[in-house]
Amino acid sequence: MNDIKRLIVRPITRKDAKSVVLKNHYMKTFPVGSVIHLGIFDKAKGRIAGVAVFGYSSGTDKKVLSVVSNLSKPEYVEMQRLWISDDFGHNAESYVLGRVMSEFKNNTKLKVVFTHAGGCKNDCGIVYQSSSWLYFGKETCNDFYKTTKGEYKNIIASLKFGRVKAKGRKTDDIARELFGDGSIINSYRYNYLYPIHKGIRRRLEKISLPYPKDSEIFRKNQRWVVDGAG
Repeated sequence: MNDIKRLIVRPITRKDAKSVVLKNHYMKTFPVGSVIHLGIFDKAKGRIAGVAVFGYSSGTDKKVLSVVSNLSKPEYVEMQRLWISDDFGHNAESYVLGRVMSEFKNNTKLKVVFTHAGGCKNDCGIVYQSSSWLYFGKETCNDFYKTTKGEYKNIIASLKFGRVKAKGRKTDDIARELFGDGSIINSYRYNYLYPIHKGIRRRLEKISLPYPKDSEIFRKNQRWVVDGAG
């Protein structure tokens, strides 16, 4: 296994970030609202070994400001995608997140980073727990459809942009028409905040919730663990 200390973080273009995400990230989609694109490089070999993408979705403002109401853009952002090569194994994600937050602290106006675990996989966010993010609850999520080919598709996005007529129809039938055979995933979204600003961290630590341990599938040590085994 390669040494994680070989990993460095530096900005890349949106085009390059999208190429890496579509090829390697399990969702195989790229967020429309991305604004920060960081490449994770293996400095020993001079090649890209991961990517982190940050931006804004339709729910970012509401979820962040419900916890920290006195922030404005660009003081907060959402982490939308993170992928690191399995070649770096244990602790790679936590190590890289630490480097990313240092980059933000030293070179941006960001005070808080938001993300959520779960969604298309019922993952309670073990990697965020080991990286000192703060937890602020979960919500039900049935936005995703898993095809028999193992692809994850967002149903809500398709309905929002009017790709199909939804009135009076079951969501299962709509998803099957769009994506083929499969099933809706009944899951949760687990909401996490990483306060970069020390004062905000001290304040949020007083109201954050105990870490959840209830997901059936979660990311640990660079591997997906199913039913707590593996």
